[in-house]
Amino acid sequence: MSEFVPCTPGGQAAWSQVTSLDGVTFTLDFAWSQRDGHWRLDLADAEGVLIRAGMVLGTGTLLLAGLTDSRRPAGELVVVDTTGANDLDPGFADFGAPGARFVLMYATQAELA
Repeated sequence: MSEFVPCTPGGQAAWSQVTSLDGVTFTLDFAWSQRDGHWRLDLADAEGVLIRAGMVLGTGTLLLAGLTDSRRPAGELVVVDTTGANDLDPGFADFGAPGARFVLMYATQAELA
């Protein structure tokens, strides 16, 4: 079953968090880009070594698609519009926290098999 990735922006334009995906620890760095009006995500391993930078958090986009780095999560990250409309990307104030319109989900390796 897909897992909700808890994100707590707390009104901040940037934050970092440590998250376990398929039992492996990763650092997720989120930043709001005022210039283009999108959230961006950097993914690093447990030691803080960058795996992928600047992923735009667009609704329905498979964020890890094409990433062949052996340190990547085994599954897939995707932004989900909880209303089902899928007509917008997450805005500054409507992403991340439980109850938000847009949430980050993780499809486990088992789900993808």
